[in-house]
Amino acid sequence: MMWIIIPLLMNLFIETSVSLTVLVPGDPIVAPVGSTVILPCWISPAESAEALEIRWYRHDQFNNTVLLYNHGKIQDVQEESYRNRSSLTLRSDQSGGLKDGDVSLRLEKLTLQDEGSFHCYVSGESAYGKEEVVLKIKGLGSTPVLIPKLLDDGRVNISCRSSGWYPEPNIKWTSADGRVLHPGGSSHSLGTDKMFSVHSWMAISHSDAHLVSCSMSLRTGELQESRIDVQAIISSDSSGPWKALFLTFLICALLGLVGLILYKYRDKLTGKNPADPSK
Repeated sequence: MMWIIIPLLMNLFIETSVSLTVLVPGDPIVAPVGSTVILPCWISPAESAEALEIRWYRHDQFNNTVLLYNHGKIQDVQEESYRNRSSLTLRSDQSGGLKDGDVSLRLEKLTLQDEGSFHCYVSGESAYGKEEVVLKIKGLGSTPVLIPKLLDDGRVNISCRSSGWYPEPNIKWTSADGRVLHPGGSSHSLGTDKMFSVHSWMAISHSDAHLVSCSMSLRTGELQESRIDVQAIISSDSSGPWKALFLTFLICALLGLVGLILYKYRDKLTGKNPADPSK
């Protein structure tokens, strides 16, 4: 009988010791690189956490804390990368803070290395509770730069570049009427800052589209977009030879006029009197 009773007693001890209910949001928290974020965590039903141990840590590194609150104050024991970046805060303006069981974590100057899970652990003399908050980092890149180049066959090759993205963005080419255009190719590279730089290109003729748009977007919906007028590029290039010819003619005309003026007034410029034909 003892082999049945002992496990039952152990289960009873575990159930009575894990009686502190800790709540966190069900969905991941999404925040931009470099920003400040709040990871909500609170005790339910509300009770004071001022005399409890509050421990925030990552992965399974229980002793390598992001923040440790104990004996009524924050302890100077934490992972070095979170020093001067982490603190306890209110999860909302209506929160009563520690006295109401709000043990939310504030993180500043977010980096890509902050992405992942954070454990909120709260314990007292006879009970403890633990939950996990998932943090996702995003980086909205720069406005795409479009560079056109006229090809020998009359089409225009358009290059679209942007940098500073995380995660890798989706690329989309469209015409003015909303038609999806298919690029000739796309590539991406990962910088030393772990942010993505993206390059896409396509060759297009005036008959394909008058106005072309290149957009890059994140799954969360944020996007950056640029447009270019294909007809204007082709028209500008086709008028190039005529502009060159006109400028050449204008320069020659100006040089001829200057020469004529110099010839007419050459005697005045040299200080000589014109010769008397009667002598």
